[in-house]
Amino acid sequence: MADSTIYGLGDKLRQLRKKHKLTQKEVAEKVSVDPKSVSEYENDRLTPKTETLIQFAVIYNISLDYLVGIGKESHLYLHEFTDSQRDFILKTIEGIKNFNYEDTKTDD
Repeated sequence: MADSTIYGLGDKLRQLRKKHKLTQKEVAEKVSVDPKSVSEYENDRLTPKTETLIQFAVIYNISLDYLVGIGKESHLYLHEFTDSQRDFILKTIEGIKNFNYEDTKTDD
């Protein structure tokens, strides 16, 4: 029986590792645990310590809330985009912030 008290954590860790194209060994090195522990985390046989959860959040660039299932959404991080994509996104957001909806109303 799994001792993990965080429902779905193992699956989420596996999905994140695969999304980032990392092996269990590479993840283990990044979070300073042995590869067997990463396997046990992913199979819900072992619950990571708080410090390890924080390291997972950092390497996968996600919030702890998302990782442990408190938050339902992951976040959009601009570093995942190219410079030109980032510029476009930021200009679009700035345009939306500066848009005056009052100017679009008609006096019918």
